[in-house]
Amino acid sequence: MKNAGFSILLAVLVLFGAPDRSYAQADTTDRDEKEMAELSQKLVRMKRSVDQFTKELASAYSDQQGGLSMFGSDVRVDITENTKEYTVKADLPGMDKDKITVTLESGKLLKISGSREAMKQEAGPNVVKRERMVGKFERAIELPAECKSDGISASYKNGVLEVRIPKKETAKPEMIKVTVQ
Repeated sequence: MKNAGFSILLAVLVLFGAPDRSYAQADTTDRDEKEMAELSQKLVRMKRSVDQFTKELASAYSDQQGGLSMFGSDVRVDITENTKEYTVKADLPGMDKDKITVTLESGKLLKISGSREAMKQEAGPNVVKRERMVGKFERAIELPAECKSDGISASYKNGVLEVRIPKKETAKPEMIKVTVQ
């Protein structure tokens, strides 16, 4: 298995302009290992650049098309439970609470969606970087068990949405004594 990985890495080295030499030797030199480490670092940087480009492209495309953007795909949630309910807390900084929608489907699929309007766009030499996303988003969370459809409550404070979903009561097992005849 190690030889297969080494062979792939050598092929990548050749493709990316490694010095022309024979790699038929079974052992590598310190120089070869150094070149492989440098190439590995370059590939990691390249992957990060491609990931950032893809994220920006998806965001720009979805904003123009009015579709769901990357905004919201990284909404972080915490789910806790007690004997009566599940509590879902979602980080939604900068949202207006009237732009947030919470739904429960089939008693088990919680959907949090909304939109953030674009603020006045400043263009010019003072703008250094823009990372804050605008647009529509949706996050679906499968709950551990089926819940009641009534009695759900949601509150939004300081950029955190808190949704409380009552658990469905499970039937308590009854013990019935059966007389043997």
